[in-house]
Amino acid sequence: MRFCRSLLVFSACNALINPAQAGDWTVGIRTSFDRAPDNFSEPLGTKVEFSAVRAFANGLVLGAAAEPDFKTDNNGVSSTIEGTLGYIWKLGSFASLGGSAGVGEEIQQESSGGSFPYYVLRVHADIDLGDRWSWNLITYRFRDAFNTKNDFNTPEVSTAVTLKLDDSHSVYVRYYYDWKDGEPDSQGIGLGYKYHF
Repeated sequence: MRFCRSLLVFSACNALINPAQAGDWTVGIRTSFDRAPDNFSEPLGTKVEFSAVRAFANGLVLGAAAEPDFKTDNNGVSSTIEGTLGYIWKLGSFASLGGSAGVGEEIQQESSGGSFPYYVLRVHADIDLGDRWSWNLITYRFRDAFNTKNDFNTPEVSTAVTLKLDDSHSVYVRYYYDWKDGEPDSQGIGLGYKYHF
């Protein structure tokens, strides 16, 4: 597992600092409002994700994200920090498929079980609806701790619509549904902003 982390960090650092590799940067922030899986009016918590992505002309995508999670039951704050390495396949001029793999750390208090490492896999399909609108048809995330005793089997399915305000700024709204250990865990709406450069 330590080797996987080292390989991901080395690949990311090499691609990020090598000026010979052209690429586009995107940084963003998203606020997600967790709701009960069977009752959208019941709040469970709020998450704030900070992300940075570098997409290369050859389809390679490097990403990093940090997401604090504030629970409504005052059961402390946990956070995830992860890095991913992925690829996007263009399907004509308006559609694409993508996938990524990564590793991360769930950071929480010792009273909640302490911090632990995890792995994450994602696949997604996207289409352009015009010059300004795009639709993430579906993203599926599989995520679990390396040690299954940490109880972090948390798959998620989501969809999102993005409005491109101009060449640098875009906003989006996202709906997601989560499971934990095979049981419905939460659903919610996320509102996000991205800056492209």
